[in-house]
Amino acid sequence: MQSVEHEDFIMDVPANLFRGIESVGGRLKLTSESLSFASHGVNIQNKPLDIKIQDIAKVEKRNTFLVVPNGLKVVLKNQQEYKFVVAKRQEFLNHLENLL
Repeated sequence: MQSVEHEDFIMDVPANLFRGIESVGGRLKLTSESLSFASHGVNIQNKPLDIKIQDIAKVEKRNTFLVVPNGLKVVLKNQQEYKFVVAKRQEFLNHLENLL
């Protein structure tokens, strides 16, 4: 993860990031300037993900397994998408939307 010394910490929650067919478990951290995902060491795909808030075009709620209301989709300005399962989704989404 990138250094966050100059950033204001906002929230840190358990989360999964979908990478292909693997749902990678880890932690999703939100600061005033970035959204960062770090996986648990047991995952096959364990590369961290760092997104600058300024690069995010929009965030949307999404359901996992079509009915479970715990998903979040982050769409970047370059149209790249990231899909997460997030604990405390509404609270996390509110904080993220306030930054956009």
